[in-house]
This record gives sequence, structure tokens and C-alpha cells, in this order.
Amino acid sequence: MRQRIRTALDLYAHAQDERREAQRRWNDAFWREGEAAPPPRADLVALETERRAASERCVKPTAMFGFLADEEFVPPVKFRLPGPEEVFSRWKDVLADPEALYAAPETMPDVEASQRVPGPSGPEYIVRFRSPSRFTGDTAYARIYEPEKASGGLPTLIYGGGFGMMYDQLTYWPEEEYMGRYLAARGYRVILIESPWHGRRTLPGYYSGEPYLANAPAGLFQLYSAQVQETAVLIQWARSIGAPVVGVGGMSLGGTVAQQVAGRCGSWPDSMKPDMVFLGASSSHLDQVVLHDELSHALGLDRAIRAAGWTEENLADLTPVLDPPQRPGIPPEKIFAFLGLQDTYIPYRRSREMLRDWDVPEENIVSWDTGHFGILVRIIRTSEFQERIMQAMRGIERGQQEPERR
Repeated sequence: MRQRIRTALDLYAHAQDERREAQRRWNDAFWREGEAAPPPRADLVALETERRAASERCVKPTAMFGFLADEEFVPPVKFRLPGPEEVFSRWKDVLADPEALYAAPETMPDVEASQRVPGPSGPEYIVRFRSPSRFTGDTAYARIYEPEKASGGLPTLIYGGGFGMMYDQLTYWPEEEYMGRYLAARGYRVILIESPWHGRRTLPGYYSGEPYLANAPAGLFQLYSAQVQETAVLIQWARSIGAPVVGVGGMSLGGTVAQQVAGRCGSWPDSMKPDMVFLGASSSHLDQVVLHDELSHALGLDRAIRAAGWTEENLADLTPVLDPPQRPGIPPEKIFAFLGLQDTYIPYRRSREMLRDWDVPEENIVSWDTGHFGILVRIIRTSEFQERIMQAMRGIERGQQEPERR
């Protein structure tokens, strides 16, 4: 076993060297960090293809380390859970003022766009900016998809994926296909945001997204707060480049962040408020999800969090920072939800309770007879979710244009 591990580590070290070199060349070309002239489009495509392949070998190293999973002696999460006393002491200001935790950024960071690479539906590029969050202190990223021939302002969707996603660190990324390129081919701009501690923002010693669970429950509200504020930046940026309509949506973790945006944006500047929100498999009562949902049990979070001293009672004290407010910050008729009747990760009953409390119209709620991942599979394999998004965005855009005609 030691020799197998040693051999795997040698292979992984070589793969990381290749990844760093591919990323360096990519940075020089796409961010022009070497101050060189932009390379030809064909070279950009080749560099993008090389970077994604080299990255995938490192972020999905099953060919090298798969035998460790077979032996089942590597835990799925490296838990470093803070106990109740630490959380309630260290974050007492946050718990005393949840609205400040989710407040709009006080200053707008500069948003930098990379060189564009031609994609199947049109140009694709990366934007980056300094995260306004107190919890991250790093650079936030998002990948942009636009139509091949764009005229005037583009209706824009900001969309977040689920926990553990690796984004364009992979050669195939579902959200890129079913959302980014699908909507871009139909005249929309799509912004696929990278969650804190995921993708390019993965911390050393962790896999993509791991700190979200490894530092629970504080890791939960820290990620929600950071991504909510980063979404506000992207909403304002989209409007600054002419977007007539901006929607926010997501699936699973991305849907949870989107519901926080919907709930918290009431006091934000108009330039940062979304026109509509799309929720895929999201829910309130997240303290109960942490303790009782199927994924929490499979990863050992439920046991680890109880071992750290958390109970149903003291976890409930975090509800003001884990759950969105009782009323949304946008009109309920501009909120749309897609849920799974058999979802055991984000219980259907909890999702419906939140939507009922928010007075979301029944015609805005779609319930499929499937589980959590079944929702994602259906979104990937059918166009119902995407068509509903486009229908809603067209309706908002028409509503904005009608007063101009009168």
C-alpha cells in the first residue's frame, strides 16, 4: 500500500506541474499578464482546451488515487467544526444583525474581463473581482456566455451550481451546457458564478467546496453571505453593460444562495436587485437539513456536528443567518421554483413551507416526481427549466417596454 501511495503521489505531483504550466500560459494569454499581444483565436481555443484537460487530471485524480476510495479509510470530509461557544462568541455581531451579514457591498469593486474565446454558442470569457466579503478576502470569478451576434442590451441570468462543483476546471461541466450555452444560443447572457472555496477558489489541502461542510455550521452562513454579496456585484455589473433584465437562479447550493438573494435584497440599491429569482431544490430550515438530511448522513456531517456540541436547540439559534427572512425582498410573483417530490436532501415539505410563507403563486412552482439529483438530471435532459426562465425574462422585459410605448 505504501508503494502504491508513493507512486500515486509522484504521478499527482507531475500532473500538478503540468497544470501550473498550462495555467501560466493561459493567464499570459487571457489576462495578458505577460503584457504580450493577444494571441490568435485558434491559439486561445487550444490554450483553453489544454488548461481544462490539465486541471481535470488534478481535481478528479481517480486514475491515481481511486484505490484509496476502494479501501474506505479516507473520510469524505476533513472536519474542523467550531463548537457552539466559539461560533456564538466569534460571530456575535453577525448573529445580532443578520441584515448586515447580507447587506449590499458598500463599494463596487473593479470587474475585469479576460480575453474572449469562441464557444459553440458565442464568445465565452471570465470576469474576476475582489470579493467584498469579510469571510473570503480572495478573488471572485464567473464565466460568461454570450450570443454570437448580440445587438443592444442582453437579458442576463446569474446562475449558481451545486456543492462540490468544479466549474470550468473540467472538460465537461453540466451547467455550461444546459444553462450557459443553451441560453446564449437563444439570445441571453449567462453568468455562471463560482462559489467561495470552489473551483479556482479551492483552498490548499481541500477539495472543491469542502470548507463549506468542514467548518459547518459557520461555513454555511459564511458561504451564503459571500456569494450573495458577490452576486450583487455581478447584478450591478450586468446592468452597467446594458442588461435590461437580470435574473438570479441556481440549483441546490446555488438555489439556496438565490433564495438568500431573493430574501435579503429588499434594502439593496435598485442597481443590485434582481428582476426575478429561480430556485432549484432550495429550502428553509437549514438547521434541520444539517442534522437530518440524507447527504449530511452520508458524509458524516450529522455525526460530526453533534460531536462538536451542536444540538437541535442551539442550531436553531442560527436560523436568522442560515434561513432567508419571512418575507422576500422582491415581489413573490417574480419568484419561480422547481422542486422534487422525493427529495431527501432538501425536503420537499420544507421547500413548500417557505414558498407558502412568501406567497409565491402556485403557477410559479413546478414539482417533479423525483429526488434531489433527479431534478438536476431532468434539467439537463429537458428544456422545461430553461424555457420557463426565458419566458419569465421575456415577460419582465415586455413589462419594462410597455410604458415607453404609451
